[in-house]
Amino acid sequence: MEQRVNIKFCFKLGKTVVETHEMLVKVYGVDVLSKKCVFEWLKRFRDGKEHVKNEPLSGRPPTSTTPDNIERERRMLADDRRLSLRMIAEEMKISLDSVSNIIHEHLQKRK
Repeated sequence: MEQRVNIKFCFKLGKTVVETHEMLVKVYGVDVLSKKCVFEWLKRFRDGKEHVKNEPLSGRPPTSTTPDNIERERRMLADDRRLSLRMIAEEMKISLDSVSNIIHEHLQKRK
């Protein structure tokens, strides 16, 4: 975020991509954004966008980690603690990753 603010500053000064990237390299060294990334941010500022935060990503919201699924999984584990992740996933018809996420993140269960 800090580098983006500096890119915006350089844009307002009328610096080119190369000049801006060279200045960032002097300040940030190996942790500098790529020249392509600097170009993309300068292009956004030229197009009239003023904010330095990323645009919100459009994507599908999570559908498996619902309060109903969390409660259902909690009850399944309470009834039989020997259930495997695969067995729970097949029973609930959700992915193994979702089952694992519910167990570890929402139910705070460990091995």
